[in-house]
Amino acid sequence: MTRSAGLKIALVLLLVPSAFSYGQGTPALSDPVMRAMADELERSIAELQFKDLDKPYFIQYIVLDQEEYRGSATFGALTASDRDRARILQAQVRVGDYEFDNSEFITGQQFQGPPPSGITSSTIIENDYEGIRHALWLATDAAYKQSVEQLARKRAFVQNKIRGDQIPDFSKEKPVTAVAARRGLEIDNPRWENQLREWSAIFKEFPAIQQSTVELQAQLIHKYLINSEGTRTLQPSMIVSVEVAASSEAPDGMRLRHSIPFNARSFDQLPSAQEISNSIRSMASDLTALRSAPVLDADYSGPVLFTGQASAEMFARVLVPNLSGQRLPLSDRDQQGPTTRSELVDRLNRPVLPSFLSVFDDPTEQRVGNQELIGHYQVDDQGVPARRVSLVESGVLKTFLMSRRPGKNMLQSNGHGRSGYPGRETAQIGNLFIQPTQGKSYEDLKQELVTMCRTEQLDYCIIIKALDTDVRSPIGMPFLTYKIYVADGREELVRGAFATSIPVRSLRQIDAVGNDTFVVNRLSGGGDLPTPTSIVAPSVLLEEMELKRPTGNQQKPSLLTHPFFKK
Repeated sequence: MTRSAGLKIALVLLLVPSAFSYGQGTPALSDPVMRAMADELERSIAELQFKDLDKPYFIQYIVLDQEEYRGSATFGALTASDRDRARILQAQVRVGDYEFDNSEFITGQQFQGPPPSGITSSTIIENDYEGIRHALWLATDAAYKQSVEQLARKRAFVQNKIRGDQIPDFSKEKPVTAVAARRGLEIDNPRWENQLREWSAIFKEFPAIQQSTVELQAQLIHKYLINSEGTRTLQPSMIVSVEVAASSEAPDGMRLRHSIPFNARSFDQLPSAQEISNSIRSMASDLTALRSAPVLDADYSGPVLFTGQASAEMFARVLVPNLSGQRLPLSDRDQQGPTTRSELVDRLNRPVLPSFLSVFDDPTEQRVGNQELIGHYQVDDQGVPARRVSLVESGVLKTFLMSRRPGKNMLQSNGHGRSGYPGRETAQIGNLFIQPTQGKSYEDLKQELVTMCRTEQLDYCIIIKALDTDVRSPIGMPFLTYKIYVADGREELVRGAFATSIPVRSLRQIDAVGNDTFVVNRLSGGGDLPTPTSIVAPSVLLEEMELKRPTGNQQKPSLLTHPFFKK
């Protein structure tokens, strides 16, 4: 996309007080994708309507232009090295009005949850103006027909129902212009292929590791968004991820797995090659040590100290889902299926954490110290400017994260409508900060843990230093789990512990926090289009949680040793 000479590459954010004016010769419209979107939107606004049926009150187009590189290696040899390009478009057509429209309605025949907004499909990857308009026309037509049918069903359902609070279905927001320059995905394939070989070859130093892989993914997305309110955005975003995964087997046949991700917004922001190499060696050493560690021999219920990555991952699993103010959809079924409704919805202006903890989300922050936060953005995925939101103040819940789906007493978005995949935006975190007003050293936290164990007449307590992100466990699978003995304070690595769920209300029982800060850059949602988020948290001492010992039969150990180490 060509730009005027003095225009900076940095994202320009401008709140536009009046409606967007189509056809003005702005730099953005020299881009054939943006021009096709604007022209087809103008036509749809003017002409789209079935006879005697509702005319659209809101139309939005999103185009995701995606370039990607994936490379992987195992045991010093490449397993993949590929580049790919794709383009996804979405047409959203809302009928009715902001107070009551076709959205967020589940019928008895639908899956668990409302359908995605609008029509989403793959489209041409070339910047062909006519071809893009053709694809948008087809998607708009299908989206409109779908919407008028949904609205008719929704109106019929509520006609004879007594409804509670009359909360709008969609928030009206100020138009925004946020247009950045396009850039290309530049990657030195031979260099990174060689680096993947080197990293994966480190596992040759560890005979106990049976399987291992190192994968690099670099994804550059240009997201176009234009809607009938006047918003027009073009935002490039890049995620570079190196994920290292390995598994081993204990002598009794227990499978042991772990993975460590390194996520950044650019190649320059990745840790150095030497730092990643050191982390791989440390991970392989931990897995090797875990093989000979004793099994957790009894179920445990008592105090637990979460440190470093384990603390941040625990908050991501327990607290984060409950900070969303996303309102449940309307349903014609007697019972709702699984939902994302916050368990704290009735705790507004009441304590949810100890008074020495506050929580805020700030997508405008780009780093903590010298560490980048990948959850930063200027405009969310619904075209609303990012905003710092103070969620918990001195332990008291003050508000929730909001998308354009209003909630009771929270009628506007606060810039947190997010989703990697268009049409599935919900209220999600960007950069979440767990901020203590007082913190203790690791040694002081250990001493307090031992004191709590002694009070409860326990022989030992538990310290968790790393959680694997395995989805089979509600808070992640404990990887580095240690018993700390009351008698002498020694730490003993154990394996096989399974963490049960931690109710979010039990976070009020956090007894103490550390004076440390740990940053976890996570990719949420999975799939090909994850949502980048960051969590900044201290170590925490939780008054009580449960760990289960392993049950069931283990598979028999491998019959032969790894062929590389057969000598």
